[in-house]
Amino acid sequence: MKRVFIAPTLLDAQLAVDALSSLGIVTHILNTHAVGALGDLPFMQAEPEVWVDDDAQAIRARDALTGLHEALPRAEKNCAHCGEHNPGNFLSCWQCGRALPD
Repeated sequence: MKRVFIAPTLLDAQLAVDALSSLGIVTHILNTHAVGALGDLPFMQAEPEVWVDDDAQAIRARDALTGLHEALPRAEKNCAHCGEHNPGNFLSCWQCGRALPD
């Protein structure tokens, strides 16, 4: 196993795991409960870490996570059905649920 990412929060770790899982990379989050020990442990030892099972996948995983965090925000999308403004990364309208244009 190799560590590929140290996350500032458990949510960020889970997002990284979900992204890697979609690529078929098996991962684990370590230090999920260590946040409760902050103050007794240095914060660098309590942050959630993402590890890959297969050492050969480590470089691929790091590259994927680098691309994930460097992605530029997309322009807003307007729903053709209800006219609601949606963030650029949404695939469907948050208001009415209809598909948004690419």
